[in-house]
Amino acid sequence: MLATAAVLYPLLAWSQNPFPDGPARETVVLVCSQCHALTRLTDSSMSAADWEFVLYDMIARGAPVHEEQLERVRQYLIDNFAVDGQ
Repeated sequence: MLATAAVLYPLLAWSQNPFPDGPARETVVLVCSQCHALTRLTDSSMSAADWEFVLYDMIARGAPVHEEQLERVRQYLIDNFAVDGQ
């Protein structure tokens, strides 16, 4: 039952707080919601450089982003949530 909750919680959070479509949408939602409320991303006011720093910091702390996903996740965060859009 706990395993089911661990899988369903991110999906429920996703449906309540939809993220823009994009190639890394599912990865961002699943990875980030393991430790954070999704509003932490959507309500942020960070620059592209800040997002890049946070991404690498979270990976260093154990966020399960695989190397082949890294660029897509980075670009998704910047394109959709950076205040400067760069």
